[in-house]
Amino acid sequence: MPQTLLDGEYELIKDGSSEANADMEKSGHGAGPDARNIKAIRGSYNGTSTDGNSGVVLIVMCGQVRYPAQPRDSLLDGMRKADGMSEPKPASTITPPGSDVDLECTVMLSKDEDGTATIPVCAWGDENTAAYVAFLTPAAAAQDPDFVDLDAIAEQVAKVREEARQPIN
Repeated sequence: MPQTLLDGEYELIKDGSSEANADMEKSGHGAGPDARNIKAIRGSYNGTSTDGNSGVVLIVMCGQVRYPAQPRDSLLDGMRKADGMSEPKPASTITPPGSDVDLECTVMLSKDEDGTATIPVCAWGDENTAAYVAFLTPAAAAQDPDFVDLDAIAEQVAKVREEARQPIN
């Protein structure tokens, strides 16, 4: 689990990988029948700037994956089905400049007793990892879902992907 993301803009505050693996063992990993050696990684990050509370949630499945879209879509479906979550419009496939993988990007709405927050999310799947990155920032939370710049979010997620992926030893 990286200690920072986006060149130090976010710092790890909680490594929830043990809980993520336990959850995966209970409910299955959703990576498909041909997936092998699947492990879960979950990290919560706080922003390091002083311009307001911001955060990033990184959820990753690592292992050997034959059909990368399946675990990617499974992770997004898990978020869609969470209490209080909704998706106002379908996800978009975006390939950020310089990226070797397509990202599925969407805007989720999280509704609770405090109101509704907009959460931009992008996910990737490749032969070794599937993950999603959700941005929890005051600016994004208050934004109209129709005006979220998913291309810009996808570029940030491509950077997170480069920082988070580790070579298999």
